[in-house]
Amino acid sequence: MKENINRTQGVPNRSVAARGKALGQMCEQLAVSKWVWRMAQLGYAAKGLLYVIVGGTAVMAVLNMGRRVRGTGGALNFLLTSPFGRLGVAFMALGLFGFILRRFIQIFVSPTVGRRPGPIKRVSRRVGYVFSGLGHLGIALTALEVALGLRSRSGGSSMKTWMPLLPASDLLGASLIRFAGLGVMGFAIFQFYLAISRRFEVDLQTDHMSEDVKRVTYGFGIVGHVGRGVAFLISGGFLVYAGWFVADIETGGLTQTLRTFQSAPFGIWIFFAVAAGLAAFGIYLVLAALHLRLIAKW
Repeated sequence: MKENINRTQGVPNRSVAARGKALGQMCEQLAVSKWVWRMAQLGYAAKGLLYVIVGGTAVMAVLNMGRRVRGTGGALNFLLTSPFGRLGVAFMALGLFGFILRRFIQIFVSPTVGRRPGPIKRVSRRVGYVFSGLGHLGIALTALEVALGLRSRSGGSSMKTWMPLLPASDLLGASLIRFAGLGVMGFAIFQFYLAISRRFEVDLQTDHMSEDVKRVTYGFGIVGHVGRGVAFLISGGFLVYAGWFVADIETGGLTQTLRTFQSAPFGIWIFFAVAAGLAAFGIYLVLAALHLRLIAKW
C-alpha cells in the first residue's frame, strides 16, 4: 500500500517534468526554424522603425523641421496617417509578435555558442527575456487593434495620466514607483555596459559581415545604446522623483520639471543628443535584423 501511495505521489512530479521537457524540446525545434528566424528579423526591423520614428521626429522638432511624436503610441499614429498607413501598422504588429516569439524561445532554450554561464546569469538573462517580451506585448496588441480597425488611433501613455491614481498617502504605491524608477535606472546602466563592452554583438552573425558593415553596425550600436541608456536614466530619475513627490506631480510638478530640463543651459542640445541616439539605436536594430543570429550566444 505504501509503495502504491509513493508511486501515485510521484506521478504529478513526473508529469510536470515531462511537460517541461516537451516544452524545451518544442522551443529547441522552433529555435532552429527558418520561419521563426525570419519573424525575428522582421521583429527587429519593426522595433527599429519605432525608434527611428520617435528619435528622428524628435530631432526634426528640435531643428524646427517637423512635429515630434511622443512614445510608441505616437509612432503608431504617425504610421497610420502615412501612405499605406494601416499596412505599415500591420507590419509593425506582425514584426513585434515575431520579436516576442524570439524572446519566448530564448527563455527556454540555452544558447549553443560561447561559454556556458553560471546559474545566476542564466536566471537573470531569462528574467530579462520575460520582461522584454511582456514589455513589447502591449505595443504589439495595440498595433494589431489599429491594423484591424478596432481602434482608430493609439493613445499614448502619460505619467501625468496614471500618477494621480496613487494618492500621496499611499506609501506602498509610492514605494513601488521608486523601486520601478530604480529598476529603470538599472536597465539604463546595463545599456551603458552593452555599449562599452559591445556586448550587443551576441545577436549578430559577425562572421558573415564585411569589415565596413561591421564598423557601421557597431558604430550605430554603441551610439544607440548610449542614447537609449541616457533616455532610460532620465525616465528612471523622474520615476524616483515621482515616488517622493506624488502630490507635486498631481499639481503639474513633473511637467514643470520636464520644462525646466529642456529650458536649462544646453538642455535642448542634450535632448537633441538623446533623440539622435534613439534614432541611431533604431538604425542599429534594422542592421541587426539583416545579420541576426539564429540562436543568440550568451
